[in-house]
Amino acid sequence: MFKGKNFYLLIGSQLFSVLGTTVIQFTIALYVLDVTKSAFTFSVITALSIVGRLISLPFCGILADRLPKRNLMLTMDCLYAILALGLLGASFSSQPVVLIGLLTILIGMVSAFETPVVQSTIPLICRDEDIPRANGIISSVGMLGNIIGPVFAGIVYHFDSVYWAFLISCCLFLFAIFCEILLKIPIINTKQFINGSFWQVIIADFSELYEYLKKHLIIVKICIIAFLINFLLAAFVQVVIPYVSRIQFGVNDELYGLMNTCFAIGSLLGTIAYGLFAKKLCEASIGRILVLTSLIFSLLILPFGMIQNLNIAFWLMTAIISVMMSLVTMISVQLIVYIQLISEQLFLGRIMSFVMIVSTSAMPLGQVLFGSLIGYLSQIQLIVLVLLVAIITLMISLFSMKVFSSINKIN
Repeated sequence: MFKGKNFYLLIGSQLFSVLGTTVIQFTIALYVLDVTKSAFTFSVITALSIVGRLISLPFCGILADRLPKRNLMLTMDCLYAILALGLLGASFSSQPVVLIGLLTILIGMVSAFETPVVQSTIPLICRDEDIPRANGIISSVGMLGNIIGPVFAGIVYHFDSVYWAFLISCCLFLFAIFCEILLKIPIINTKQFINGSFWQVIIADFSELYEYLKKHLIIVKICIIAFLINFLLAAFVQVVIPYVSRIQFGVNDELYGLMNTCFAIGSLLGTIAYGLFAKKLCEASIGRILVLTSLIFSLLILPFGMIQNLNIAFWLMTAIISVMMSLVTMISVQLIVYIQLISEQLFLGRIMSFVMIVSTSAMPLGQVLFGSLIGYLSQIQLIVLVLLVAIITLMISLFSMKVFSSINKIN
């Protein structure tokens, strides 16, 4: 299935890199909430990472298509390690939140390269018929890192010793770098920077991509679906759930870490389920899974307003989001596989970058929206918000069914 040891080295580099970024993200979230007690400040800090991604994403696909992917991975993890040391220094400063916000933007800029580079690497290492399974494995490795990361960070994290989490994440990036030094990725028809200035090359590449997307509108429609899902569901989970857990339910560090681990387990089960049922799933399955997702999401009205016992409410909320995460992960993997199979290899880096730009741009918008609302919502208003998000998700599922139904008719 795989070309030598390269795929396993890719797995190793992804595992350590994801572990490092997960530890950083978990620690930043917990630290900012503890220091500020503000949902809005927390949402802004979270959104800054997305802003950083949006700054880099327009260039990521171009570089992924033109430069050796192994070198890009090495550069990415080296920068991660340096930024982890920067966070370590920020934790000792008198204005840690401000410095963390600035470093979060840089972390987001680096992380923007991950999806275009890794996703465009998989077809170079695997045969076409093995791409769905390979994506499932890579996604599972990422989810495994998201499971171990919060537990590990929750054990290490303490308000007066937050620097340990950043130091350990730096070591994890060094392990990823070691794997990438040994990694060999085939270079097939890689375009070089010749003839013209850097900006002329960028304009030419964007023009090429524009013409390609005009002929493959299904990719644009997939981006719209991803945008809407991220704007509502992903942003809700990243802002509202941590705030409710930490501020309203008052959970401790260990429970907060365990909650995030449960979410990661849900995502991992989603990748496993996709691997098991990939051959039985089709594009139309996305709409049906979204219908189920909206119904499960609506169950949040129970822990948010109908259960008085905070402990029971917390665990029920955790279970609901974990199940929802598994379904959303199945949708995400299926969309990525579909794009990989219908896209030309020479355009794949830029296409994945475009998909990430559209879907990622939804995150800061949703995060700031929910962050500005959650601190002022009453219990009844929070329930209304949950039902509204569930209804809109149901409408997205109907849109998805219509999109893929029209594509199948054309084909």
